[in-house]
Amino acid sequence: MDVLTRTRGCGGILCRYSEIATKGRNRSEFERLLVRALKRHLALLAPLKVVRERGRIFLFPEGRETFPEDVLDILRNAVPRVFGLASLSPGTWVAPELEAIEQAVLETFPAAYESWVQRRPDPGTPIRYAMRARRNNRAFPLKSTELEVYFAQLLLPRYPRLKVDLGDPELRVDVEVREDGAFISYERVEGPGGLPPGSGGRLVALLSGGIDSPVACYQAMRRGCTLHYVTFHSAPFTPPAAISKVARLVHRLNPLQYRPGRLYAVNLLEAQQAVRDACNPRLRTVLYRRLMVRICSVVARTENAPALLTGENLGQVASQTLENLTVIDRAAAVPILRPLLTFDKNETTEIARRIGTYEISKEQVPDSCTVFAPERPVTAATLERVVEQEARLDVPDLLRACIEATVLVDPETFEEKAPSPRLQQMLAQYLGAGAAV
Repeated sequence: MDVLTRTRGCGGILCRYSEIATKGRNRSEFERLLVRALKRHLALLAPLKVVRERGRIFLFPEGRETFPEDVLDILRNAVPRVFGLASLSPGTWVAPELEAIEQAVLETFPAAYESWVQRRPDPGTPIRYAMRARRNNRAFPLKSTELEVYFAQLLLPRYPRLKVDLGDPELRVDVEVREDGAFISYERVEGPGGLPPGSGGRLVALLSGGIDSPVACYQAMRRGCTLHYVTFHSAPFTPPAAISKVARLVHRLNPLQYRPGRLYAVNLLEAQQAVRDACNPRLRTVLYRRLMVRICSVVARTENAPALLTGENLGQVASQTLENLTVIDRAAAVPILRPLLTFDKNETTEIARRIGTYEISKEQVPDSCTVFAPERPVTAATLERVVEQEARLDVPDLLRACIEATVLVDPETFEEKAPSPRLQQMLAQYLGAGAAV
């Protein structure tokens, strides 16, 4: 007797996904990664029995018949952090027979109905009701719509305040009839969607203390990517809080991925001073950004990441015009991904509020972008002009100085330590291969 048969009559959790269903022969691997993410985020619930069953994932508690309510509260808080999950419902698993489904609905519906009565105490106010049935078991005698009609005819006479509203129900009953059982639920907790952690490869993110770059990290994680982070400062011109602020953002972001990413903090001051002393002031920001992506290209080699990630947004500031972004791209040894390229600022801010980074990002702390910033930055740099200015610099020596001044920062304790020797080795390889134009 399999797990689904043994657990009939028990409370459980039905997990739904959407995009994973399109993965064809690779679907099983994506499901495995989603189960791994579920187990990690729901580890505090209880020991779990996990069943993967044709487009659905079922969770049942080990050693008990159902999940207690306090455990379900933990579940509701955890769901938005499980990438790859479309939605999740706590409910009851019964035999795939009309009599068993009817009995379970009659036993569980009164509590669901009463919760809406308490919210709508006026007896003259109708409670919008709908049942949504899904039948995967072709041997079941009623089709999905017939099952919905059957229960409407059963429940509406008993509960006069119910009013059928298929478009916008308040009290919704979901019934899934499968070959091994039927699942009845009254709650649907929405997940973030996307793809499960670990399915999308590695990236190195340029992470500042602003609003945009943490949201870009979130968007990439939602596509299954694993991130390491690089932040830039200009100590002593920038305060220690410039680093600790970013470390707090990393501490907020890291739980969203399967393994925590490392935070590299790079002191850019020596390079900035060289640009200030030798180059056209209007081009400083573009020149700084090109040095940054070169350094991050070295970190990407160190972390075996095939691309970089930034929070840049087309036209948001002078360095983010199409012309300037194109010139900056030419300095990178790997592609640069920009998830927020076409986002409206309000969209980005709303996501930041939802994921809990906004309150940290809005703290006013000077960062490296403000050091020696030009009064009138160029908005349409050309590659020829920028390369001519960089010829006045010893770029390899500046990269070495920045890498030597790089530390790894613990996002929890803010403790700093030297990175592995591999970073220096990757710099040597990068310079030996010829730095990007």
